[in-house]
Order: sequence, then structure tokens, then C-alpha cells
Amino acid sequence: MLPTTKHPNAVDTAKRLTRGQQDALRAIAFFRRQRKLGTGWLVGDKRLSEKVVGRLEQLDLVEESFVRGEPLLQLTIVGQAIEARLLQ
Repeated sequence: MLPTTKHPNAVDTAKRLTRGQQDALRAIAFFRRQRKLGTGWLVGDKRLSEKVVGRLEQLDLVEESFVRGEPLLQLTIVGQAIEARLLQ
């Protein structure tokens, strides 16, 4: 199933995100180079706090997975829909 901007919760959730959370969501979607640094993340050239990433995980927009033993942040289907909505 392809991500859609018509997800019923996508509109409400997109309105509730802070500017920092929106920037973090865009950075996770755009940059492939990610690594965990102490208590936060380095995503591309942006430093994301564990608090921001944790809040996005609570909203089920981002999930942490492991590729070749390295932690990686990925957008969920709902996260992709909201990120597409933010680009409009």
C-alpha cells in the first residue's frame, strides 16, 4: 500500500506537530546518513534529541530498526503520509 495524504489521522497529527518535530520528520525522510550519538541522533547535518525522536515514536511516525547491526530511523506509513502532507 502506498502512503497517502488522505489518512484520517494524518491531517490532525500534522497540525499538532511542533516545528522541531516537523524538521526532524523531514530530515529522517531526506537523509540516508544517520547514526546514534550518546543521547541523540545525527541525521544528515542535523542533531536530533532523544526527546524529539521519542515523541515521534510515540505518535507512530518513526521506528528504530537495525541494518547490519547499526541503528536506523525509518518513517512508518503514517509518518510518510504526514511528511508528504508537510511538503504541500
